[in-house]
Amino acid sequence: MKHRLTWNQFCRVVRDAVESLPPQFQERLENVVVDVQEAPTPDDVDRAAERDDPRDDGLLLGLFDGVPITEQEPGDAHPNVITIFRRSHEELCRSRTELLRQIRATVIHELAHHFGFEESDLDEFEERHQ
Repeated sequence: MKHRLTWNQFCRVVRDAVESLPPQFQERLENVVVDVQEAPTPDDVDRAAERDDPRDDGLLLGLFDGVPITEQEPGDAHPNVITIFRRSHEELCRSRTELLRQIRATVIHELAHHFGFEESDLDEFEERHQ
């Protein structure tokens, strides 16, 4: 049986994941929007496929759009957008515990892209911030 959260509960879990990051990361989030959408659009799926973003069980859980802060020039103010997809998480997870853990993992994964991590570097970052 798949577990579901209300829209407000899901958004609160996403917000809590962002707010739980250590202060040194919080300082670098001023130009990041973390958005929740019900499901990815075909365009979202195409963009993820172009970047070789991994998908869990074929589901797109999150997406980073923007310029990593490691590639921005001083004074740049590129707004980065992280989108977390609610339905994908609920389809993937079988329990509330698993769902809460996966939401946090996805938020951390997408924020890592903002901080300049490539897919190949994310395992270490994710393990340290889970």
